[in-house]
Amino acid sequence: MISTYFKRVEQRIAKTKIVVDKKIDFKEIDSDEGMVRGTIVFINGYVLEFMEYIEKQERLKYRFHLMDKERKMIFRYDNAPHYRNQSFPHHKHTSEEIQESKEKGIIEVLKEIETLILKV
Repeated sequence: MISTYFKRVEQRIAKTKIVVDKKIDFKEIDSDEGMVRGTIVFINGYVLEFMEYIEKQERLKYRFHLMDKERKMIFRYDNAPHYRNQSFPHHKHTSEEIQESKEKGIIEVLKEIETLILKV
């Protein structure tokens, strides 16, 4: 059920000690379909803008865009069909290149952001 996933996302964000502020919208379309989107501000001014659209436990569309305090892109994961590679449609944009990637969800992206910020 989508409500179970939304609860997991809320719990993971609440558990993330580096979150300074957040604005998140959970939209339940049906019992197994929904969208979560929002903005999370982290320590040191990092900002994540994101969206996930899920139906029947399948992530149909997603975008996770992390920026620094100057709003310069650190990375962006998405599955927009604008870049063809071996992991199509999944890919990761960095400031230098576009890389192959596996499908990502907000919980996995939060883990990566914690690692990145806590190293700085």
